[in-house]
Formats: sequence, structure tokens, C-alpha cells
Amino acid sequence: MARTTRNATSDPHRVSFLEELYQGRFRWDLIRDFPVQDPSDARTGDLMIEELTALLRDRVDPDDVDARAALPEGLLDEFGRRGYFALQVDRSLGGHALSHYNTFRMVSAAAAHCTPAALSLAIENALGAGAFLSVVPEGPLHELLSDVVRRGARSASADSEPEGAANLRRFTTATRIEGTDDYLLNGRKVFVGHAPVAEVVSVSATVHEDGADRVRMFFVRTDSPGVTSGAWHTYMGIRGFPNGWLEFRDVRVAGHHMLVERDAGHVVRTTPATARLVGRGRMHLIAAPALAVARLSVDWMREFAARRVIDGRPLSKYDEVRRRLADSLAETFAIETMAQWCLLPEDQGRNLNLRFEQNAVKNASSLLSWGIAERAMSLLAAEGYETAGSKRLRGAPPVPLERFLRDLRNLRISGGVDFQIDNWIGRLSILSYYYPEPEHADELLRDNDVPLDTSGAVLTPRNLAHLHAAAEGTRDFGRTCLELARRHPDREELAEEERTLILLAGIARELLGMSLTLARASTMSASGDDSAQPLADIFCTAARQRIRDLRSRLEAPPAPDVAAVADAWMSRTSFGFLTPDSAPRPARADRSQETTV
Repeated sequence: MARTTRNATSDPHRVSFLEELYQGRFRWDLIRDFPVQDPSDARTGDLMIEELTALLRDRVDPDDVDARAALPEGLLDEFGRRGYFALQVDRSLGGHALSHYNTFRMVSAAAAHCTPAALSLAIENALGAGAFLSVVPEGPLHELLSDVVRRGARSASADSEPEGAANLRRFTTATRIEGTDDYLLNGRKVFVGHAPVAEVVSVSATVHEDGADRVRMFFVRTDSPGVTSGAWHTYMGIRGFPNGWLEFRDVRVAGHHMLVERDAGHVVRTTPATARLVGRGRMHLIAAPALAVARLSVDWMREFAARRVIDGRPLSKYDEVRRRLADSLAETFAIETMAQWCLLPEDQGRNLNLRFEQNAVKNASSLLSWGIAERAMSLLAAEGYETAGSKRLRGAPPVPLERFLRDLRNLRISGGVDFQIDNWIGRLSILSYYYPEPEHADELLRDNDVPLDTSGAVLTPRNLAHLHAAAEGTRDFGRTCLELARRHPDREELAEEERTLILLAGIARELLGMSLTLARASTMSASGDDSAQPLADIFCTAARQRIRDLRSRLEAPPAPDVAAVADAWMSRTSFGFLTPDSAPRPARADRSQETTV
């Protein structure tokens, strides 16, 4: 019997471990057979990574890219010629037909050398012409995208707008030209990866049809009359990644270059196809570079601790240093584990809905990687804060931690600011399972032990205890959500308590990380490799502590009147003593290029 679909991420035909967790049900049976990459597929990836790494080492000086804010001339053309912008596309179009996980590995390998170069690979393979080929039916639009891919040309996807990416509405509009099937596109897009170098761009726009506004995706040649490609955005990190704004003034777009999709029945801010691509795409755009920086950081920490002696004692022998090293290794293992779970089952044809996990792992990977890099910065101290060039001048190992930390901060923003991602997950996913009240509400309120078949689990006693804690924690999570919903019969009233939603999403993310690391450790041990057991133990111990902290904040007594303080500050009626004595006021924005929609 088909399950009820309560939100746009759910799939009535495919089950999701995290979707079940959101409902307070712990489905160990779904993850205990943790996926392992097929050896032949891994070898294919190894060869591609070897080729890519050689190219980057030969052509790309990452410090020079950062200093000049530009990739080497001709590098993107070379990527196109080699089919790197079509890693998963069929070989008949010049692609490599790689698996999802090998594509992830390629981006991560590139990110370990140069983040901007990796993001160029990621944006094309996640949201470029090749990615959309998988969801576009045969016809003129498919032919347009196939031509772009076949020639190794560049593309872009434009969704964010100056008014704010979080708006459900898209202020860019597409208006049907009377008597034709064509549309006039008007609006402005910002923060568009590959905008300055793209030949074709997908543009989200609001279309008024059948008495309602709908978001549709249009594919536009950037040399079309009325299209303006603006200046590159300059960021504190990822310098050299082609990223900029686009403007559309009465741009005529053929009707057959609009992607028409079935109405999903849920209010979302992007088209269904784009939402699916973005979810998986975040694995390449966010999780892959996050894993790369985490791996680099633990390696740099080891090298530094090995050569530094304090008062005659090796740095690596100090208790706190050991703890930081162990925590960082465990979290790196967790990032890799979650990435594997989000991609390998689809490669292997398992009938699972991975979109919930892919959405959650955006924050899980970027926040964990940020914490690892922060520990590396603290351990390396001045050598971390110091630039690689400065270290080189004085003969110190030129570890580029400072540059990677700037690059890494982007990952907590790109694809949605971290706290807002949690807010959306809470509002759009978690709450949907408690309005109306779920049929298994009585089950959530029982005090009996959670049924858990651990007969196939190969875990140490400590990790087996963590597994039981994850199961109990999952039911506690569902019970908490149910009790919150009962206290707030009006769903919108609870949805306004954004901090509550953020805390709930945080708890669910920690339970997900615990569950997957335990499943992978068990599978590895079953094959004779026990090396992951201590990593899972360390990660789960810390995760349980974080869950206790999140729950304590969730269950705290009535909060202070933060709204009054924030409103007073915004109205400039109070707290003037906190205003800077002398601070430059930002200049008024040049609105000469703004589009009136």
C-alpha cells in the first residue's frame, strides 16, 4: 500500500531512513547492510582521480589562483575537452558515465588541491547542462543541452535573487507572448556559479498560468538579446571561482526551452526537478570539499604534532591534543560515511529515497569540517593563522590552512545558510509528520524498550550501547515532536518558533550521524576490518553529549524577551551605547542595473 506523502521530499514508493527517524521510528534494518563501493567502480574512480590530480598539479598553483582571483587561462576549456563537465553523462556525448560516488570523489580530490577548480567541476556536474539531461525529456530542450555537453561548453543555473534566495516567490518573471508559445524573461539573478563563463543558463522564473503563479525553469543562451552578464562577485574565499550576476530584460525564450513538470502538490521555492538535483548536488558542492578539507586538516595536525616538542615532551603526547586529534579523525570518518550513504545506494540500485539525508548532510558535513579545521587552526596556532606565503618566506612548512579556512566558510553559506537549512528542515519536513497527528502516536508515548534486532550487528559493547541509545533517542525525538504539536494545535504557531525547529533538526542530524557511523563500523568489522570501531565510539560519545545539550535547550524554561530586544535595536530606540563611536556607513548601492519586475 502506498504511503502518504506529506511533503515535497517524500516518495510514496521509496522508504528513507531519515524520514522514518523524523517520525520517531528507528529503522536499523535499512542501514545495517551499509553500502560498500564495488571494487571495479572504485578502480574506475581511481584512474580518473589520478588523471585529474596530475592535471591540477601541472596546471594549477592554488596560492596563485587565490592571489589573482582567477583560474589559469584555458583550464576550464581543458576540463571541457576532457569531459570533466560531464562526468556522469553517457560516453556518446563525450561524458564518462561515472557513478554518483566516483563523481563525488573526483570533486573531493580536486578540492584537496584547489577549491575554486573543484567548484567548477561540481557546479557543472551538479546543476549544469549534463545534470539536467537526466530529467529533460527528448525534444528541442534535450537537443540544446546535449549540444552544450557534446562540445564541452559551460553552463550555469540561476536561482538566487537580490531580494533573497529564501523567498518562496521568484521575482524574475516569464510572461507568455500573446499568440505564440514563447516567453519574455525579466529579472536579475545573483551568486550564479559559472555565470561569467556560461554559454547556456537555466533560470527559475514565476509564470502566471491557469490563474496561479508557478515556478518554471527556462534555459537561455547567454548571448541572447537582453541578457547581461555582470561583474564577478568577490568573496573572502573561493577566489577564482567564476561566479557573478545575470540580468534579463525582455529576453525572448522559446516555449520549448521551458522545462514543464508535473505539479508536486507542495509549495516549494524551486521546480521539482531542480530540487532533486540541488539535493544531490549539495553532496558535490558542499560535502565533497568539506571532506577534502577535513582530510587535509587531520593530516596537517598529525605532521605538526609530530615535529613540535613542548618542554621536552612531544606535542602528540599531551592529553588535550590527543583528544582533538581523535575527535577530528572520528568526525572525518563521519563525513565520509554520510557521503557514502547518500550516494552509494543509488549507484547500487537500492530502492531508497535518499533526498532527506542529502538535505541534512549539507549541514552535517560543512559544520563538522568547520570544527575540524578550527581545531587544526588552534593546534597549529600562529602557523595556522599565518598565510602559506609567509611561512614559505621564513622556511616553515607552507601549509595553506588559512586559505582553506576561508574557502571552507563558504560551505556553511552556499546552498543555504546553516541555521536556515535546519529551520527549513524543521518546518517543511519534520512538522509535516505531526500535522495531522500520526497514527502511531500511542506507540511513541509508550515507555517500553524500543524493539531492536541487533543479531547482525558486529559492534563492540560500547558501540552496541550507542546503537541502543540511537534507537531510544529516535523514539524520544518522535515523542518530543508529538508533544510539541499537541501543545501547538496550530501548525503555523509552532512553525514561528524557529529556534525550536532548528534544535529539532540538530537532534535528528546527530542521530543520523550516530546511526550511519555504527552501521558502517559494523559492516567493516563483518568483513574483518575493526579499525572503524573506535572512531564510531568517539563520534557517538560526542554526538550523545551534543544531543543532551540540544535537548536541554529545547526543554529550557521560558526564554527571555529576545523579540523586544531585537525590535528595539532595529527601531534605534535603545542600546545606543553599543553603537560604534565611529563606523563607516556603507555607500548606497548603485541601482542603475536593477531590474523593475
